Amino acid sequence: MRMCVGVAAWIGIAATVALAGQALSSPTAAGWQAYVAATEARVASQRGQALTGSAAVDQRQIIIERVRMKGPGGDLEVPDATVNHWRGLALIPGARLDDMLSHLENEAPLTQQGDVLASAVLDKRPGWLKVSLRVRRSLVLSVVLDTEHEVTFQRHSATRASSQSTATKIVEVADAGTPREREKRPDEDRGLLRRWNAYWRYEQVDRGVLVECESLTLSRAVPMLLKPIVQPLVSGLAKQSMEQTLISFRKRFSAPATASGS
Repeated sequence: MRMCVGVAAWIGIAATVALAGQALSSPTAAGWQAYVAATEARVASQRGQALTGSAAVDQRQIIIERVRMKGPGGDLEVPDATVNHWRGLALIPGARLDDMLSHLENEAPLTQQGDVLASAVLDKRPGWLKVSLRVRRSLVLSVVLDTEHEVTFQRHSATRASSQSTATKIVEVADAGTPREREKRPDEDRGLLRRWNAYWRYEQVDRGVLVECESLTLSRAVPMLLKPIVQPLVSGLAKQSMEQTLISFRKRFSAPATASGS
């Protein structure tokens, strides 16, 4: 059964390769912009507020949930594309918000963070950072991507802060790590990751720092006949990536005295 699922997923991926590298169509671009606008309006209204669900989080637990944005007619959709929208909440035991923000505003993410293979700071100024990431995504097929992100930081009070990241470049890499390595042309790109936004909130509490990450990505559409098989795999990958990111984040910033319990 697992082999059948893998083959079906591969067929679903192969069926969309021909169109994946093209620029977003007008309906897809408009749908994505509307989805992002609704998300960012809600995110903006929550900045500076206490994180909900924090009482249920201990130093081992990570709470992850799928996010669905609502519009006048129900759940917002992006035509001819797949949206994965997840939110995770974790406690970083013993951490101090001031120290955490100082690191985040001046350093690239560690390569141990989730599926990040390499990272670098390209430019920075107060409250703003531009970073490059090389990431690996695997779902039957494995893909390596070179991405660039602009990150903004905002301090709301002595105990609360937020940041926002928007990918400004996403390019699939062929033969990564070999002498033949090169960036793929747009018509070769399989469209496994076409847009990528992330929204973070940080809150200092007695036990450490609560961290909430909301990840919003866009990829190529899954054929309708294969959606019941492929979509759960894609969603599972997105959820796993969120969990790995928060686990790595916790290991990076937990105070030494409590890191062994993370």
